Amino acid sequence: MTYKALKSISSLTLTASLLLTSVNALATEKMRLSAIEPPTSTVVQFANSFSERVQAASHDEIQIKVYPSSQLGDWVEVHEQVMEGTIDLAIQPLSNGFNDVLALQWFPYAALDFKSGQKAFSEGGVIYETINDALAYQDIKILGAFVSGMGGIVYTKAAPNPRDPNSDQGLKIRVWPGATTHQALLDRLGYQTAPIPWSDLYTAMQTGVVDGAIGATPELAMNNFSDIAKMWVQNNDHFEVSFIAVNKFRFENLSKEQQMILSKVASELSAERFAVAEQEHQKYLQQMRDKGIEVVELTKEELQTVADAVRKDVWPKIQGEIGADNMSKLKLSLGIK
Repeated sequence: MTYKALKSISSLTLTASLLLTSVNALATEKMRLSAIEPPTSTVVQFANSFSERVQAASHDEIQIKVYPSSQLGDWVEVHEQVMEGTIDLAIQPLSNGFNDVLALQWFPYAALDFKSGQKAFSEGGVIYETINDALAYQDIKILGAFVSGMGGIVYTKAAPNPRDPNSDQGLKIRVWPGATTHQALLDRLGYQTAPIPWSDLYTAMQTGVVDGAIGATPELAMNNFSDIAKMWVQNNDHFEVSFIAVNKFRFENLSKEQQMILSKVASELSAERFAVAEQEHQKYLQQMRDKGIEVVELTKEELQTVADAVRKDVWPKIQGEIGADNMSKLKLSLGIK
């Protein structure tokens, strides 16, 4: 073979290689995923596992970069950016500022324990499916759920009667801005309330502007308030979940195989997390005790008493948040007439 022929073959091989590299580069889907928690948190570890498994299952066709610690914006901003498609994915609670129905995420006593929480917040569950349907109008799709634990109240001073739903507690507790559901809940449980953004909460608790906060889990309380907390009351007021949310158009523009990979990995990780969530929850309660924080766990009977009072007195006041039809679905799922 002549040198000229060899050179021609070499040139063709190089061209083909460059074209193949170019095609592969174009085929690689690079996605950004936002998380609001710090890198050491379990939810960010979950997000990293999601990224790694998706990349492995797709043979590097899908590469997801995780941005922890609200690097891409706070949770409300990120929700809006996922709606717009400027952020591909997020693992976080979803804002009800764009649709009141999303208040179902933290609707008080929609779930009483981990068993009922898993039933409601897993794929096919009444809360999961209702929220997913509502998000479709915002161009968002849910792929799965990360359960952080059961909610409670963290205090900088001891509550006098935290087990009694009919007692005047005489304390002021923080609710997140727009938290109509939990403001009504705390009013019923004998507290005063003050809406304070998460970013200002530590200072507000430290300086005595408020005596505590609702809307956290044992892990969140330990990670953020362990040096100023005096008491934690495990009243199971809500089931704390971060949803894996993806921009609907971004997802639908992936190949069918790539869509299946994202959905499958999210479902598998969600199931794995549900299996260990209660154990993780107990681990952080013990860390509180070890730190010298008084932990008050309501008994099953006490929880039922509080839930009955809230469902009777508070639910009618906040039904407008989720609508009568969704309230009926929720009651039916819980066997409440």
